[in-house]
Amino acid sequence: MAPAPVALQKLRERALARNGDLPLALLLEHIVPVERLRELATDFGVTPNGGFRIERAPARILAPKLAEERDPERLERVLGALLEPPTPADPPDRAGPVDAGPAAQEARALLALRDQEVRQLREELERAREGLVRARDRERDLERQATRAREELARAQRAAAEAEQSRAPVAPDAAPDKALLHRLRALESEREGLLAADEAMRRQLARDRSRTRELEEEVAELESLIPASRRRKKNPLPPAPPEERRFVVPYLQPSFYKSLESKERRAVEQAWQALLLFCTEGHSYPGLEVKQLGGQDTWSLRASRGLRVYFRQRADGDVDVLELGDREDQHTTLRRLKEKG
Repeated sequence: MAPAPVALQKLRERALARNGDLPLALLLEHIVPVERLRELATDFGVTPNGGFRIERAPARILAPKLAEERDPERLERVLGALLEPPTPADPPDRAGPVDAGPAAQEARALLALRDQEVRQLREELERAREGLVRARDRERDLERQATRAREELARAQRAAAEAEQSRAPVAPDAAPDKALLHRLRALESEREGLLAADEAMRRQLARDRSRTRELEEEVAELESLIPASRRRKKNPLPPAPPEERRFVVPYLQPSFYKSLESKERRAVEQAWQALLLFCTEGHSYPGLEVKQLGGQDTWSLRASRGLRVYFRQRADGDVDVLELGDREDQHTTLRRLKEKG
């Protein structure tokens, strides 16, 4: 049976209020006939809430249960019920045959919105990857500039030391080479600026990696909600550029050793294994779930389901390992590290 005008009005108001966002449970409740919902619930072995039997359960009880399905085949059947035409057995005095067209059109419009949102997220993901490539190129350029600046500073310092040693003893009060000292100060200032820019680029690169993983997860979640018959063949994304392998040196702080004292041996082994994997594979290794926390300089990596290793980035790209803590106590740990930091 097609939805009544009142149900369509409710769906329209909800779509306008939530910027086109309509939960699957709400669509099932107002569009799919209750007999069809009961049939799907019987096939899936769903147990209704509120003490109802399946043959007497209303749509508002069955729809949320069916919307929770995560099996691809079952979810496809549930979504397909939204596009099924009304049954011929509907009474002629009901508005089912008249409203079937608008209901199907609204369902197709909702699927089109989902497709558009997936396309937008893919475009944002591609832009994020392009920004990541540019950030890596910029990082390598800054590293080369910093290396050249360090070498030039070392040469200037050696030249200044040689000039100081070779200065004639008969004129101890002679003024030093002002041009050389001016150049030395300029090189030191340039070196400090390059080091600060390098640190900022490293932080931005880590944030871009975290954002890229979030976008990929969101795209995968949205694609799973689209019926297989509506999915379009997507062009393969360009391969990610190979990362420059670099071993990250962990500087273990006293607080890290102190946090190991209250942990079991298995937890300590998992923490060391995760740290070794992070040092060799870097921030982008998916199993570690490396991310920045609480809008501060503290980061975390996953040692196990309930354990996290907390660290801070150093200016040279290495890390200070701060603590091994339980995932449930993360807020307390972050507050304590912020007070200490």
